[in-house]
Amino acid sequence: MSPEEFARLQAENQKLKAKLEKQQQSKQKRRKLGWTFLKQSSGFILGAKLKKSIERFLEELSEQQRVSRETLSDLLSAIIIRLTRVGFLLVITAILPSILLIFQTYYLSQQNKLITGQSEMFKQQNNRLDQQTYLQEAERRGQTLLLMDSMLKEISDDVRSNSQKNINDATAGRLISLSKMLKPYKYLENDSLIERVISPERGYLLVSLLETGINLNATSRSRSNGKLITRLDFTYAELRDITLKGADLLEINLSNSDLRNSNFTGTDFKNANLSNARLQQVNLSYTSFTDADLENAQLRNAILDRSDFTKANLTGSDLRNVSLVKTKISGASFKNARVHKNFEQDAIMQLNKDQSGWLFKTYQVIEVDDENYQLLPRD
Repeated sequence: MSPEEFARLQAENQKLKAKLEKQQQSKQKRRKLGWTFLKQSSGFILGAKLKKSIERFLEELSEQQRVSRETLSDLLSAIIIRLTRVGFLLVITAILPSILLIFQTYYLSQQNKLITGQSEMFKQQNNRLDQQTYLQEAERRGQTLLLMDSMLKEISDDVRSNSQKNINDATAGRLISLSKMLKPYKYLENDSLIERVISPERGYLLVSLLETGINLNATSRSRSNGKLITRLDFTYAELRDITLKGADLLEINLSNSDLRNSNFTGTDFKNANLSNARLQQVNLSYTSFTDADLENAQLRNAILDRSDFTKANLTGSDLRNVSLVKTKISGASFKNARVHKNFEQDAIMQLNKDQSGWLFKTYQVIEVDDENYQLLPRD
């Protein structure tokens, strides 16, 4: 081997030694850093007391090959205390999401309350807008009372000067137009709008006409036009809490009208239309409803003593707790009429024998659903 090659190999050897020494130093440095980190972190994880107990335990074990009872008890107590603290931290860590969830639920409930309150406010606002709209309509209708009073005065003068209690054709035409103009609407009652539209003005018009003594069954212009009472529009009329005995209201159209708590004793409703009318707690004794239409009429708690319902249409009407003392009902339609549980016993006691015999030979009381009894035709 030449001196040059030997020098080159020696130089490479020196480089390898330097590299290995550098790697060894780096490894020792990393080990020292890891041991330092482990030593510091062990103090945090194990706690100062547990760490000291372990060091004392290891020292005695290496020096004396045995461990004193005091050292062992200190180590065990330190371990128990540390585990208890760790368990507490684990419990807190486990409970924390539940606490956050409770707070989230609370704030969501508060938000829902605010949204619900806002919805209620919008609903109230819409109700107020509806009330304002109907009140404006009611105010406009109220202005027609002046026209109505003027016309009623004119009619009263015509009736007094006419022995047949008639009015001229021009006045009749204006009166018919007026009755059609008095359309139904809703108004405020106890700070809320009533459920169904109604026309108090039409009720006022009918009562006023009857008070003038006008002959509503007279014809106007030509017989082809029909009677005045059939041409006047009294649908949706409000006739609550009034007394109108012995009136002649043949063929009148009072469908969808409100006659609650009134007294129509002796009134003639022959061929009249009272479908969907509200007749709760009305005194209709000695009243004629021959061939009248009372389909879906509300007659609950009404007094029908000695009235005549021959061939009347009472389909779907409400007859709960009505009084039927000596009432005539032969030929009437009671299909699907709603009655109370003891209707048959009460009707047999109140009606004449032939009337009750016809009724329960034709219809039977059936419980359609819970506490809903109806009259259904027998097969």
